[in-house]
Amino acid sequence: MIEEQEAPIQYALGEPARRTGLAGLSMRATVVLACGFGAFLLFQLMGLGRYAFTVVIPLTFAVTAIISIRVTGRSLAQYVQMMWQDYRRRSTGAHIYVSGGLSRVPGGRRRLPGLLARTETKVGFDSLGREFVAVLDRPRREATVILDIIFTGQTAMTQAERNAMTADWSRWLAQLSLSGDIEQIVVVVATRPGSGSLVANEVADIIADGAPEIARRVVLEAAAVISVARPEVLGHIAITVKYDSTSIKDDSFLNQLGTRIPGWASTLQWAGMMATPLSCDGLVSRIHSFYNPASEPDFERLMLDGVGHGLEWADAGPSVAETLAGCYKHDGVQSVTWEMREAPRSTFEDTLLQSLIVPHDRVVRKRVALCYRPFEAGVGASRVEAEHRDAMVAANSSKKITSATAEIRLEHTEAARRAQARGAQLGRFSLFVTATVGQDEDLLRVVHDVEQLGAGSSIRLRPMRYQQDVGFQITCGVGQVPWRKQSTSSVASTSS
Repeated sequence: MIEEQEAPIQYALGEPARRTGLAGLSMRATVVLACGFGAFLLFQLMGLGRYAFTVVIPLTFAVTAIISIRVTGRSLAQYVQMMWQDYRRRSTGAHIYVSGGLSRVPGGRRRLPGLLARTETKVGFDSLGREFVAVLDRPRREATVILDIIFTGQTAMTQAERNAMTADWSRWLAQLSLSGDIEQIVVVVATRPGSGSLVANEVADIIADGAPEIARRVVLEAAAVISVARPEVLGHIAITVKYDSTSIKDDSFLNQLGTRIPGWASTLQWAGMMATPLSCDGLVSRIHSFYNPASEPDFERLMLDGVGHGLEWADAGPSVAETLAGCYKHDGVQSVTWEMREAPRSTFEDTLLQSLIVPHDRVVRKRVALCYRPFEAGVGASRVEAEHRDAMVAANSSKKITSATAEIRLEHTEAARRAQARGAQLGRFSLFVTATVGQDEDLLRVVHDVEQLGAGSSIRLRPMRYQQDVGFQITCGVGQVPWRKQSTSSVASTSS
């Protein structure tokens, strides 16, 4: 009897959260128009009709256009602010970062720049006695714990097993959403060319002492051949937890994290990932290797010898870095970071990101960071209901034929509403990609290759212009994300 093969499950992403107001405009644009209309009536009652027509009306329409017109997912207000901030940074020379003993960095250290400059590390031990490191951001009272990941998803398995693995990953994310204190989860998958040290060490361990010389030479030569520029895949998950000021001040948050880490790590194995807490030495070496790829062989050699590198978090940054509009130069290499401009519109299978994540022949160094920001259970339910009511109003407000976009939006919000009632949790996803090449390599070729890989995954990517240094730090995956940072344009435009 031939068993029927189970068909792959088709998944779908919800549309970005948005609220519509008058004539399909955003709620912020509607508020601006209402305020302008109120000011216009006030000027008319005061006998200043000329100013109402020459000042209030043009100013109202100008502000509405600035916050409503969007180019590649961003409003004009956001673009103007980014260009202005980049101009101020360049005018003061702040786009160039130099560290070390002769620099202006306090203590002559090689601190991480930008968003990571104020972070510090704290070392603790979980309930199983394993060392873990927490990246602490004291001003925001956030602690990020790093789980080192070994992926097992490419092993041979049936479609039913893959579907169950995807469901377990969804349940793991939902578990973190229900805790209420998780700010974000960042999953980083990095590929790099191997140095051959790990393969050589493995071969040296399996060769018996009494093996014939010819057999020994054959094994060593085979290991040398297969280890040349062989790509390696690294992965880690950064979980950021919010704490109160008392827990941060007396470091009691380390004990709380120590009791939760074993549960986080053990349940990930059902999602195809073997997770262990990353030590402080492991975290520092990984982040420093992102900034200075030439140091990777040295770190591998020390790890194989069982010797610590002695590098602290305060010295994990680059020696020199320069932020340009389209790339980020650091320690003899250059990197380009993209952000997800548009998620897949149609349904997709569980292998959607495979072409973007797996090693590539022409893009040997790249990182893919998937950010998940959960809503609390109560907040998520209220948001879903509000968006569903808004979609119903938008679909039924016109006497003409309802547009296809309004109908699709109503279907998405209805599906989210039903899923929320069945116990699903609401969250927001974002994706970032960083590719690193040498100073002499063709950057345009790499940009084309990565964007084509994104298109193969039904994801539209756009370079993070004027924010390449921030994008690079986001894909490092140590708890710093661009949202919730102070920004004037965030008041005047909705997030994408």
